[in-house]
Amino acid sequence: MSSSGMFWDGFQWVPRADTGIANDVNASRKNRRLYLGNLPYHLGVTEDSFSKQLYETMRDRGMCNDPNQNPVLHVWFARDKGANYGFCEVASQEETERALQLDGMLVLGVPVSIKRPNDAVSPLGMIGGVPVGMQVPGQQASMLALPSAQVSATSPIIRIDEILKVDEKTTEDDYNDVKEDMQEGCGAHGKLVMVAIVKPAHASGNATLKPGDVYLQCSTTDDATKIMRAMGHRKYDGRQISMTSYEESKFNSEIKPLF
Repeated sequence: MSSSGMFWDGFQWVPRADTGIANDVNASRKNRRLYLGNLPYHLGVTEDSFSKQLYETMRDRGMCNDPNQNPVLHVWFARDKGANYGFCEVASQEETERALQLDGMLVLGVPVSIKRPNDAVSPLGMIGGVPVGMQVPGQQASMLALPSAQVSATSPIIRIDEILKVDEKTTEDDYNDVKEDMQEGCGAHGKLVMVAIVKPAHASGNATLKPGDVYLQCSTTDDATKIMRAMGHRKYDGRQISMTSYEESKFNSEIKPLF
């Protein structure tokens, strides 16, 4: 999947449907995302079944702009993290507002929370669907492994290893999409001065550079630490992000002049 198929849901990057719908523009993405809580995984709910039920419920209540078209573009469940939450992206802001009225909708008999991501409890505060600090001793579950809070940056520069798989099909839009995703996702946790993504032209004749690598120039080392702690355990396009500190003087003398 190319980077253009990803969007930042407020907590991590997840696949985004390519719909071609006129109002499906990057500028409105944040306003078209919904947080889904208390999903009944144990009863067998799936992304497809939830999308179908949400669409049919919206259609039956006259909430769809076009009753013949499913406004739910994409549904993502956090199965690999052992928590019972997820996110979905809706086609328009108007339909997103209407879908919020379905908060508490019964899915397989279980009321599901439908809220804006900023109004919901952060999934990082949940383990196995239970708030941190409220687990039953000895409880067995596929627990969400929380990231270590001890990582500390040693410079304001962060290097992200090959976040984009570059090949002959990689376009300028792919590079721009990754930069935008980094600015939106990482920039939410620390102040960024510059985001640079290595292209084949940059790496030509320079053995230290690898196409697809990203360098983040943060305002301070403290900003870099905040970003590494918040983002270092995330995935992008299904792959684990690898973040390391990079020597500032080397960045200023060898990397920055290329951009």
